[in-house]
Amino acid sequence: MISVIISGHGEFATALKGSSGMIFGEQDDLIAIPFLKGEGTQTLHEKYKQVLEGIPEENEVLFLVDIFGGTPYNAATPYIVQNQKMDMASGVNLPILLEVLSMRENVPLKEMLNKLKKVNEEGFQVCSEHLQKIKENSQVLEGDLL
Repeated sequence: MISVIISGHGEFATALKGSSGMIFGEQDDLIAIPFLKGEGTQTLHEKYKQVLEGIPEENEVLFLVDIFGGTPYNAATPYIVQNQKMDMASGVNLPILLEVLSMRENVPLKEMLNKLKKVNEEGFQVCSEHLQKIKENSQVLEGDLL
């Protein structure tokens, strides 16, 4: 099992957890840790420490943070350096979190991270480009009929 810790600026993590609960249902071992105005790296580091103490030792841990190199990322990095059963991904969004929740019981952490890179590429779509592909495909189909 992979325990998941979401963190980001403001109430981002709390909102993301709530949104995932609407779609995927409430989840055990999914923890949202907000990084609030006025807090620093040390405060967030302590929040992580407190949460990590409650996670079973046999679990792998995935930190999902909003911004690469931001305070939530920087506060988690020392834990990852010290523990090979932990890792982190930045740029978290709802599609990524849902994929994590669907895989975390059956897929090892490193394998999951490789799959998430592909999910992120597929999930980022530009509407006008998508519509253009549909238009091009429909023109090909119409041409085949003649």
